[in-house]
Amino acid sequence: MRRPNSAFSGVLTAGALVLASALASFLACAKSPPEAQSASAAPAARGDDNTPPPGMDLSKLDEFQKKVFFRVVNKESSICGQAHSLLQSAKKDASCRRSMNAVRYVARLVEQGYTDTEVGEALTKRYRSSLPKAIDVAEAPVKGNVAAKVSLVEFADYECPHCKRLQSVLKQVMDEFRGEVKLYFKHYPLPQHTNARLAAEAAVAAQKQGKFWQFEEKLWANQENLTPAELEKFAKEVGLDVAKFRQDIEAPATKARVQKDRVDGGTLGLSSTPTLYINGREFTDPRDADSLREWIKEDLQK
Repeated sequence: MRRPNSAFSGVLTAGALVLASALASFLACAKSPPEAQSASAAPAARGDDNTPPPGMDLSKLDEFQKKVFFRVVNKESSICGQAHSLLQSAKKDASCRRSMNAVRYVARLVEQGYTDTEVGEALTKRYRSSLPKAIDVAEAPVKGNVAAKVSLVEFADYECPHCKRLQSVLKQVMDEFRGEVKLYFKHYPLPQHTNARLAAEAAVAAQKQGKFWQFEEKLWANQENLTPAELEKFAKEVGLDVAKFRQDIEAPATKARVQKDRVDGGTLGLSSTPTLYINGREFTDPRDADSLREWIKEDLQK
């Protein structure tokens, strides 16, 4: 268990940075993370380096957390595959910026109360096994600068409460990194949510009239009431041609579009929502602005 805290048309490919996670604070519709086992009592190896990289401030960590920090960064290997520890890589290998980023990441997780095991798992997910994946966004609505270096791809279900909570985080980072980040939306209605697929089809119909994002806001704001009558009401409120809206909802192409997004998600291995990709890499940290901001900053540095 944790100790309490002390203190991206076409196919998107990526070479650098959603949400099926093993960290206990990750919430998702239709999936529960396994409980991580603590290794915080593991002894430090003899000869460990107990000084941080130059310029790194560990003053926010208490003495126990510092022990956990140094245990992890001495035990973990270089992110760039060199035959030395993560800490030595951060200190001596100027060509491996990712190791320095990883050391900072370790400090942040330790400060939040994660154990050795949990930090190691998070490092593996973020830096070692999270390979970029190709995601088809040819038909997906996009928000932000289409030439932006960082691409976010969100898979979501309109009746998933965790998806709704993610929207404020996405808005915050889109505002903060204006011009540097773009956001694509992919539909992933879950079978247990009665109106989720119809809501997704309605959003596709709204997209056909160029008002996806306005309609989407209505869906999130009225998540508990996505009946056919309400969907038509939203269409009127955002200024859609309602007759065309009705036709497009029922069109086979609309239903096929939603189903394709579902298939794309399944191919990627999704089993829960929301799921977020950053430049094709699965975002595996808690869905808060600070965590997402750090991933984006790291990709902007590449």
